[in-house]
Amino acid sequence: MFSYNGKQHENYCTKGGKSMTALAWIGVMFIIAVILRAKINFLGRSLVPACVIAGVIGFILMNTCGLGGSKAGDYGYISGQLYTFLFINMGVTLAAKKLDTPQKEKIKNLKELRARMGDSMFSGIFGMGSYWALAYSFQALIGFGILCLIGKYWDMDPTYGLLISFAFAQGPGQAVTYGAQMEAAGWSHAIQVGITFASVGFLVAFILGVPYAKKGIKMGIASSKIRLSPDVAFGFYEPEKQEPYGKITTFGGNLDVLTFHIALVGVAWILGTYLGKLWGLFPGYFGQLFSMLLFFNGMLCGYGLRWIIGRLGVSKYLDRGTQLRIGGACTDIMVTAAFMAIDMDIVGKWMVPITIICVVVSGVTWVTIKYFGARFGGSNDFERILGEWGTATGTNATGLSLVRIVDPEAETTTAAELGPANIVNVPASYFVMPAILAFAAKTMTQISMILCLVAVLVGYLIFMRVVGVWGKKTFEMNKGEKYKDGKLIMKDGKPVN
Repeated sequence: MFSYNGKQHENYCTKGGKSMTALAWIGVMFIIAVILRAKINFLGRSLVPACVIAGVIGFILMNTCGLGGSKAGDYGYISGQLYTFLFINMGVTLAAKKLDTPQKEKIKNLKELRARMGDSMFSGIFGMGSYWALAYSFQALIGFGILCLIGKYWDMDPTYGLLISFAFAQGPGQAVTYGAQMEAAGWSHAIQVGITFASVGFLVAFILGVPYAKKGIKMGIASSKIRLSPDVAFGFYEPEKQEPYGKITTFGGNLDVLTFHIALVGVAWILGTYLGKLWGLFPGYFGQLFSMLLFFNGMLCGYGLRWIIGRLGVSKYLDRGTQLRIGGACTDIMVTAAFMAIDMDIVGKWMVPITIICVVVSGVTWVTIKYFGARFGGSNDFERILGEWGTATGTNATGLSLVRIVDPEAETTTAAELGPANIVNVPASYFVMPAILAFAAKTMTQISMILCLVAVLVGYLIFMRVVGVWGKKTFEMNKGEKYKDGKLIMKDGKPVN
């Protein structure tokens, strides 16, 4: 006999319904955001993404009247889980097809590498990847240093300042992931602090990045000769400009193509949990740390799964367009959820030091990326600055959004360089992240932690000089001039003899 258990039903609705209700509210914020952007000319001309507008509106509503059936913690959970899903999906996603270009001889030594750097993708990959590592380190040092000076006035320990590195140079997912580990080590509200830093990072990415992109177009510095179409400002394409983004590779009566690709991410996710258990067999803090990094373990398993699929000859049933859209959807929802996860009742008492840290870190990052970016080498250094600025204050997706403002048809290689740049950044991750978390867990001294971060800075600066991505200046924005080997080659977008 079926018997209704009211308490059981209530618990089910409470546990299962909160996340779905929070997702529904995010959907409401998206609809409000796209309407506002389409109707308010300023928002459209400013090219502010709907996910940021939605997040700001959601943040205001959450901290004033509230959103029925959900709380800030639900959105933090969603943001963190989607970050993990996004990374694992990146591992499974098919690589872009290689262009049929003549194969060059392999580089045999450093001298040949420096000679070929110039306009090659290497200058972007090495330059952006190296700067990313610099930001990962100096942002943490700045946040920690500022709180060493002023944190006592707000009873905010300097350790919280280290979270700015995860939030700006990595994104909200890392802020939640590593914030949770810091909370486990005794640092209460670390997730809230991290996700607040991350949300501010998205704001500054577009507040400074979009005007800079427009100025580059106006001054003739942008490589692509484009003008911003009404469709871009409006946020939607008219029917005659709409294009398909993927292929139907499965029979719908059997399994929908979207279900199939999400299922593959699910397989890599489960494999990642077991890989985490293997990491846990390693003794000491190292094994404990990597056993908890599901996004990293899942992404590795995603790469392995993709390799197996390729070896079996069934990669023809995978569609890169569908996988990219899954990643795009995760990014949009993750960004909005990050804003809505901020609980002013918790972080309100620390908003002054948090704001000071964000202003200083943003300023230093902005000045240094413009300095180094104009010295990476190559004709698309301006586009690389935009991509790296977005990445160092938000996520890879934020950087891509800024690049597409000035290079919508991917005429430069900038967008393609942002992915491989992650590889150059990887060694820094094995120093910065473990050092910060070990210090937070009191298994590393303050001096050792600082030395690890400084070592990353020094090491990557030397690397940039050696491989040639810290060279001569290649453009001057205010003058509208571009240079090659120190000589003027373009003025206001026109070649100079």
